[in-house]
Order: sequence, then structure tokens, then C-alpha cells
Amino acid sequence: MLKHLLIIIYSSLIASSYAEQKLSVNYCVDPNWAPYESIVKQKHTGISKIFVDLIAEKSNINFILVPTSSWEESLEFVKSGQCDLIPLINTSEKRRQYLSFSDDYFRAPNAIYAHFKNPIIGNLSGLTNQSIAVVKSYRLHHHLSKHFPNTNLVPVENGFLGLQKVENNEVDYFVGSFHAANRIIQENNFSNIRIAGIANLEDQLRIGVAKEKEYLLPIFNQAIAQITKEERKKVTHYLKSIKIIEPPNYRIALQVSCLFLIIVVILLIRYLQLKQHGRALADKNMKLEELHHTLAEKNLQLTELAMKDPLTGLFNRTHLSKIIEQQIKLTARYQTQVCMLMIDIDDFKAINDNHGHTIGDNILKNIAKTLLSIARETDIVSRWGGEEFVVVCPETSLEEAYKLAERIQKGMTKIHIDEISGVTCSIGIAELEKGITASEWFKYADKAMYQAKFKGKDCIQIMS
Repeated sequence: MLKHLLIIIYSSLIASSYAEQKLSVNYCVDPNWAPYESIVKQKHTGISKIFVDLIAEKSNINFILVPTSSWEESLEFVKSGQCDLIPLINTSEKRRQYLSFSDDYFRAPNAIYAHFKNPIIGNLSGLTNQSIAVVKSYRLHHHLSKHFPNTNLVPVENGFLGLQKVENNEVDYFVGSFHAANRIIQENNFSNIRIAGIANLEDQLRIGVAKEKEYLLPIFNQAIAQITKEERKKVTHYLKSIKIIEPPNYRIALQVSCLFLIIVVILLIRYLQLKQHGRALADKNMKLEELHHTLAEKNLQLTELAMKDPLTGLFNRTHLSKIIEQQIKLTARYQTQVCMLMIDIDDFKAINDNHGHTIGDNILKNIAKTLLSIARETDIVSRWGGEEFVVVCPETSLEEAYKLAERIQKGMTKIHIDEISGVTCSIGIAELEKGITASEWFKYADKAMYQAKFKGKDCIQIMS
């Protein structure tokens, strides 16, 4: 607590000291992560450049780019002190050893890409022993290595090489940033690739500052808080930009052909034909790119509709059933522990009867947000139906599941909607036992939940 207070006081003094004189900081970026960020002709471009300019303007700090040739080199530069910060980075346990992080200011999804011949898997829980390409040293690389040790990870230098392996059917899947992957697919006309699922691990990007410069964080956080909605629209417009292919230029050929009148006439006619053909081809190419982009968006929307509950945005009952079957197979193969939490909101019918279904729906939406904020990255949160929710916890003991249930109950009490203050719930916990079916596992969790209800509600019961 004292350390944080000293940092705030010190950063205030720094901000006052540089009110008239700009402070300069060196920064590194990922040179191959368009459209998020890249280096083109030694210049910083992309989404992070837009935010760097906004933060520089609002904080009166001068940002100086230190060009690098790879993401790994950028990380090494900030470790060695050659760079003071990285402006667009996910936090992780490993990175927190040498970086301090600002508030997040840009969020983006990650997706799973596959060759059209490979099946759709929905999310990361569908991975077993397939070959997965992932950019090395990205947070996704560390996450997959830790939580999916039985997959065959294929580290690559950048997203283009990973998607190229999928296009050529050299690996089963590629996991990477949604916007960056779509840009690569469009620019390189990778026509054999489709979205096979959504990685349940969102990019929450922020500024990573070297430990010795962490006194700058309050200044950066203040600047981030001042970014307006209108300023953020620059990012939206940047993502919607479309690459236009220009038709070929035959002016030099025409100049050379002017020596002979007959040749000029022949080449001129030919030139006009090719120009017309080139324009038509460019127009078709642009329309094809638009169609490819639209199909990718529709593919993503259809995938989400098939998996998500329309009210809460959580996984629905149908998709949860697939996840449960996958967990049974994984447990049988690798003998891991998996627990299921069956959650029922206490007296929810009374809320609907006394306050109306609109308030009830708002309560359910807030419960979903609470569950997502408390659940761990590897947990699968879903709405079973009505006021019942299910959380599947891979690689989790009963003791760990009980602690998670306690955190969920505590989080429910903080929900406030109009005159309703706090919500209670009854939670049943059942561990996946060897040899039982999905239906039996669910019945055990459901029975434990009803035992918790019988005890007086607002209780947690482990199936014995």
C-alpha cells in the first residue's frame, strides 16, 4: 500500500515537473501484427499508433519508436532497458515479472482457424491432440502450453506463417488475433481457411511499462481515461479500411511503341483492351475481398448464434452438452479432475412477479457478467435455462470448486438493479467420476443443488 502511495505521489511530481517540458520515453512494438501494430519503412503504423498519438497528446509525453525485427526482440529490448515500454500488450504472470501494466484500453477477440476439411470445434476446450500453430512468445502461446499440454503446438514467427500452414493443410488449426488473421487471409487470398471457433480468451490490451518506469502509470491511466468515444472511432474506421488493387500501368510500353505508327495502333488497341480487362478484374477482386470479409463475419455470427444464449451471451445448453462430452473423453484419457457447478438463483420467480420480466432479464444479464468476471480463463460458463447456470471447471478439485462457488456467492450480493439490492443463489457441486455418463454427472450436480435449496437456500452443497 505504501509503495503504491509513493508511486502516485512521485508520478504527480513528475507530471508537474514536465508541465512545460516534455518527457521522452522509448517504446517498442510488434513489427508484424497488422492491423493492431506493425513497422513499415521504420515507421510505426496500426491501431496502437492511433492510441500512442492520443496518449502522447493528453499526457504531454514524447514517444520515440525503437524499431525491432520481431516480437521476441521487442520483449528482449524492454527487458534490457533499450525500450521503456510496449504500448499494446496483454498482461500475464510471466510478463508481470518485468513489466507493470496500465488500465486496458482496447479489447479484441481471438479466433481458431482451420482448413475447410477440418471440423468446427467451437472453442479451445475442443482441442485434444491436434497440431496447433501459434505465434511464439504471444500470450496465446503461453496459455496453450500451460492449459493444453497434450496438443501438438507448432510455434511460428508470425501470423502469416501460421495461417499459411493451415492453408497448405500442414497443421490442423491456427489460434490468433481475429482482426490480424482476417487481414492476412484477405491480403493473401487464403481461400481454404474458415473460422472453426472462438478462443475463450479475449485480448485485453494495455501499456506495459518497465518496472523502473512504473511511476508513469498514473499519468498513462489518466490519459487513457480522457480518450473520448469520437476519438475511438478512428480505430473503427481503420479496421474497416479496404485495400484497393490498382490496375496495371502500360504507359512505358506505349512510349516505346511510338516509333512505328502501325505498332502504335496495334499496341494502343491492345492496351485499351487490357486496361478495360484490368479494371474489370480489379473490380471483381475488390468484390471478392468484400464477399470474403462478409462471409467471415457471417461465419463468426452463425458460430456464435449456434453456441450462445441470446439474452446473456453465455454458452447455451446445446453447446454445453458438447463441452461436457469432451470433458468426459479428456478425463478418461488423461485422468484429470473436472467439477461441475449447478447454480440456481434463489426466489427468482418472486423477482419476476413483483418487479416484471424486464427487471428479471436485467438481473440475469448482470449475473452472467458476474460469473464471467469471477470464473477463471479455463472455466466454461453457460446458461442452462431460466434462472439456472452451469460452470464446468477443467483440472479442478472439489476444494478448488468450493472456493470458486464461495466467490460466486459473494459476487452475487454486489448486483444492484433498481430497488433490488443483492441476489443469493444455491450451488451444487459434483466431480466427474470415472465411468459415469454426461446425464449422470448433470443429475449429481442438480441433486446437490436441490440439497442446497433444502438447507434454506444461499448454500453450497457438494454431492457426496
